[in-house]
Amino acid sequence: MDVLLSAVVSDLFGRSASFVINRYFQRQPGIDMILQRLERVVLRIDTVVEEAEGRHITNQGMLRQLKMLRQGMYRGHYVLDALTFQAPLKTPWLV
Repeated sequence: MDVLLSAVVSDLFGRSASFVINRYFQRQPGIDMILQRLERVVLRIDTVVEEAEGRHITNQGMLRQLKMLRQGMYRGHYVLDALTFQAPLKTPWLV
């Protein structure tokens, strides 16, 4: 009786663990989706920074915000480049 109970409990535990793991990985976007979204966001930021630099802004608060936006754009480009170059190396274990 103990053997049967142990088998049933271990089977239920294994199935529930498998279910939880599958649900978790289904919600995670793929690296390609992350790269595409990051690329779109960085392109939008790049456009906004370029447009703002074309105007003659004298407000110090706006200039500080533009500086922070420009730094975020540079970080975004850096991360995008780093992920783009590393993605082919990591692909075999992701598949």
